[in-house]
Order: sequence, then C-alpha cells, then structure tokens
Amino acid sequence: MTTEEQKNPTGLAENMADRHSSKAILGAVIGWGFVILAIIAAVITYAWNSRNPRCNNGVLMADMIGIAPRVSGPINDLPIKDNQMVHKGDLLYQIKTAPYEIAVQSANANLAMAEGALTNAGFQIAAQQAQVKSAEASQDQAQAKLATAKDNYERIAPLLAKHYASAQDVSDAKNSMQAALAGVASAQAQVLSAQSSVLSISEAQAKRDAAAASLAQAELNLKYCTVKAPFDALISQMSISRGAYAAQGQQVFTLIDTHSWWVCEPFREGQLNNMKVGDPVTVELKTAAGKYFKGTVESIGWGATPQALQNSILPVIPQALDWVQLEQRFPVRIKLADDVPAEILRVGTTAAATVHTGR
Repeated sequence: MTTEEQKNPTGLAENMADRHSSKAILGAVIGWGFVILAIIAAVITYAWNSRNPRCNNGVLMADMIGIAPRVSGPINDLPIKDNQMVHKGDLLYQIKTAPYEIAVQSANANLAMAEGALTNAGFQIAAQQAQVKSAEASQDQAQAKLATAKDNYERIAPLLAKHYASAQDVSDAKNSMQAALAGVASAQAQVLSAQSSVLSISEAQAKRDAAAASLAQAELNLKYCTVKAPFDALISQMSISRGAYAAQGQQVFTLIDTHSWWVCEPFREGQLNNMKVGDPVTVELKTAAGKYFKGTVESIGWGATPQALQNSILPVIPQALDWVQLEQRFPVRIKLADDVPAEILRVGTTAAATVHTGR
C-alpha cells in the first residue's frame, strides 16, 4: 500500500468497489451475449431445419422384377451367376426347346389340314351354289311354260261356247296348264332343296383360325424358352442351376434395374409442409459415409399406416415408441442422380437425406 493510499483509505475502498462493479457488468454483458448468441443460433438452426428437413432412416431401393419361366422344362443353358451384372439383350437362361419345336411342327401340320379342308369346303360350296342356279333356271323355265299354258287355256276356253273350239281342245289346254303349274311347284321344291344343301364355310374358317391360333401359341412357347435381359441389371436371389427343371410361373431369380436407383425416406408429417416434387436433395449413403450425392424429390406418399394395422394396403411406417404419440411418417421417394458410383449402390443400404425446399 502506498503512502497516498494510507493517507486516504476511503478512496481505496471506492476504487475497489468500482472495479467489482465493472467486472460484474462485464460478466453480465458476456453472459447475456452468450444467451443472445444461443438464441440466434437456435433460431438459425430452426429456420435451417424448417427449410431443409432431414431424415436418417431411409433405405436405398431400385426397381426390381422377378424372373419366372413362362414355360416349363429343364434348363440346358445358364450362362449367368448370382450377383452378376448383365446388359440388355444378354442371355439369362434357355429351356430345352425340343418339345416345343415338336409342338410347332404339329401345329403347322394341323394348320395345313385346316387350310386344305377350308379349300375343299370352298369347292364343295361352289358346286352346291351351281346346283342352286341350275334349279333356279329350271324353275324359270317351268314358270314360262305355265304362263304359256295359262294364256292358251284362257284363249281357247271362251271359244267353246261359240263352237269355235271343241271340248277336247279346252280339256287339253286345261290339263297342260295344270301340268305346267305342277312343274313350277316341282322346280320350286328343287330350288329349296338345292339351297338347303349349300354348306356354310364359317365352320371351316373357324377351324382354320383355331389352328392358326394354336400355331401362334406354339411358336410363342418356343420363343419363351429363350429368356434375355430386358434391361441392364444385377442378378439377385438366384435359386436354380443348369439342368434343373424350371416350373412355369415359379420365380428363379430377381433382376435389379441398375438405372432406377432411388431412396425411400420416411419423413415426419410436419416436415412435408414445404416439400414438393422436384425439390433438390442431398443424400448420404452408408456405403460411402461422409460423401454426399445429389437427388430430386420424385414423389411424396399420400398414405401410410402404423405397423399395428398389418392388413392395410397402404405403406407400413412403424412407430419408434409405443408410449408416446409420435408424428406419423410418410414415404418420400428420392431419385438419385446418374453420377453416383455404381460400386456403392446396394439395395437396402441405409440412407440419410436432406431436402432443400428453398423457402
């Protein structure tokens, strides 16, 4: 303590008090500053999360189809292996074709027989139609004779009263007219008989069409024996080998479309407010942790159901807790960009996605 301070102890106390007061004010300012910064950070974080909703429970998926034989038979060619990459048009497998080639030959023979029968039916119908025309011509002649006989009778009958014609002449004219009338009736009956004898070609045509359909089906079954990749794909769940009997309709493996990768993210219902189809997305896959890839919102689910309703036809999004009322989640489909490395794409990979709504 200096001599001056010893002479003025009151001033020393005041200085100490001022120093404590300044420290208190500085501490309060710093404390409130941290509080304000925390509030600002919380507001910024909330605003960011509102504009960029994130979900960490996604699954990487791809369009898949099950490959099942359309015809049954032993497999005699199987050039693929499980988990192999195949390209569009590559041979997947071939079923033994011999039985189906025989079926095609038999169907060809049946079609030839049906076409021959159709041709013969056409000739027969043409002959029958000619008979109808002949009967109609005979009918016309009989009607002409009837008209002549009727005119002769009507001309001679009045002459009997004037004694210009004998009773025998009138009788002969009447008999001729009646005979002509009977001839017309007989000709009409022959026409009806000939017309009823004409066959319909519809039955022969129907048999020919049925034989053609059978041939087309046999050729289609033969074509089904050879199965090629409909698109670039990965083989999965292969359950058959060369020489095994492939049963019609029973799936033998799965094709994963390598050009249709997408992520299914179950976003909470509150996160869907600002989300729309076409929004850009940042995706992180666990097969490449720390790397981020681009994507686009392709669709937003219109329905979902909790796991308790197992018979629902809507997508099942399970709840994490049973004792807390949680927000329902809805599936959001995110289309990945084409530049994602193929070696990290695996169906079922865990994915996290951040949707940038820009609002």
